[in-house]
Amino acid sequence: MRAIIRCVLLCLAFTSSVHAMVLGEVDTDNRYSSVGYTLTSAGGFGSVVAIDPYWVLTAAHVVESGPALMVMGDTFGAEGLYIYFEEVITHPDYVSGEFHDDLALIKLSAIDPINPDVVDASFATLSNVDLSSGLPATATITGYGLTSVDGTFDGTAPIVRRYGAAATDPTGPMPPSFDPGFPIDCSLSTLLCTYSTTGGAPGDSGGAMWLDYGAGEVVAGINSYIFDESDLVNPPGEPNWDDGYWTVGTSTSYYQDWITSYVPMAMFGDAPVPIPSAVWLFGSGLIGVIVIARKKKS
Repeated sequence: MRAIIRCVLLCLAFTSSVHAMVLGEVDTDNRYSSVGYTLTSAGGFGSVVAIDPYWVLTAAHVVESGPALMVMGDTFGAEGLYIYFEEVITHPDYVSGEFHDDLALIKLSAIDPINPDVVDASFATLSNVDLSSGLPATATITGYGLTSVDGTFDGTAPIVRRYGAAATDPTGPMPPSFDPGFPIDCSLSTLLCTYSTTGGAPGDSGGAMWLDYGAGEVVAGINSYIFDESDLVNPPGEPNWDDGYWTVGTSTSYYQDWITSYVPMAMFGDAPVPIPSAVWLFGSGLIGVIVIARKKKS
């Protein structure tokens, strides 16, 4: 049960005291501007990935309580663009508290699209490469999660996006003699795993795990949960994040058909796809004028 509680905490509750881990560098150059964050109606916090002007992808457990709003854009020079939701679609096989099919699509309000001409945001290319066919040596994990061990959310501190490189793990740990209650077989094409002292933290759920197959980074996984060796003994011990832990994401390639059934313009490939002109047009014109009025300056 410890692992289930830990996974839920990856979607941060503002009032919680939680374990976290330093997640690399602050994204001051907006390299990963397709990654934003969401606030939920129950006071939760998680990350999201923009895939076209009207849709974002996230982890299903992030939006179980219902999202309130989303923020996209450069949070270093401004607060970014506040965007409201129209509909949340969780994967039909997702079950609350279980560790499978942890994906959700969020449809944005018709008057609140993500407009690259207005806000410093982009649309991610999702990977169409089967994860079981081989992995690059490292993945880049991105999100808006906490960065200190045993940290708490500080409402006065800036909310910033971070990224960090972690070694991919194509197999996972040696399975224990009992069922730990969550998937640990990293050879499955549904999961992308890393093992490193850099990894996901509370608030990073729903953010992106990027792989580079040689021609640029694509989103190969959506952050879902973390675990360490202490979860593989019975009873579980106290986690030691300092010597490395697993970050697990839900594969985008495995769920390509489900994603494109709702978002036919979502971009898939083994390299970044230039944003088609049709996508840019969706986020421009009169709608862009409406959206610019919503941008809040710090």
